[in-house]
Amino acid sequence: MNPLNQHLNSLPDGVINALQSEFQKLHEQYFLGRWEPSQLDGGRFAEAVLRVVEYKDKSVFTPIGTRLNRQAIVSSAEQNTALADSLRFQIPRLAGLILDFRNNRNVGHLGAIDVNGMDSTFVLHAANWIVAELIRLETQMHPEDAQEEIKKIIERKVPIIEEIGGRLKCLNPTLDVKEKVLVFCYQKYPEAIILDDLFDWTEYTNKGVLRRKLIELNKDGRVDFRDNSVRLTKRGLIWVEKNISFELEI
Repeated sequence: MNPLNQHLNSLPDGVINALQSEFQKLHEQYFLGRWEPSQLDGGRFAEAVLRVVEYKDKSVFTPIGTRLNRQAIVSSAEQNTALADSLRFQIPRLAGLILDFRNNRNVGHLGAIDVNGMDSTFVLHAANWIVAELIRLETQMHPEDAQEEIKKIIERKVPIIEEIGGRLKCLNPTLDVKEKVLVFCYQKYPEAIILDDLFDWTEYTNKGVLRRKLIELNKDGRVDFRDNSVRLTKRGLIWVEKNISFELEI
């Protein structure tokens, strides 16, 4: 199920699916350091946001794949005093800024200004705020709790990993212990995993040897291993996506 469905269930499925898909891709491209693709995904995310505003304003939305009338959507929402202030002002304006970064900062066409990490960081945090605010408005959730929901929404899902009773199990028996560690950490990224859990999940027989494997992964920069906990680095994230097949084979 789309993670946003439980929070934004008053919206049509097409709008929620577009919002979730582009939000997820924006995060994935950003954490891989792909600034230009992240802003392209940010622009598509902003288009989905404007459809949310349009639907909340008029109970209809411009069909996906059809060109938006951005100014008409923003102007109409501003005049609708029945809407929450953030839906009238902040959300449409932030979405507009995200679109401006895509259109005017050398994204999607040649231009004078290079795309960089600072631009993409703004787009990412603006998108996070928008989604958290939409969740808050729809559920009356506390803002801090809404931000916590963001972490769940962007959680990576790996088909070769199954969660059983709170315990992760790797369904690809051909992976060696280092690869299993990296895949488990990828699934939990950006959270850390404690050593005892990794020892259990990898089903390894010698904790001392596992610790040495983790030290090796730490030395080559794929994980950060300290205080008996392991966290995947961006280098590790890229390595997993380049080298591990997530497809479940029977």
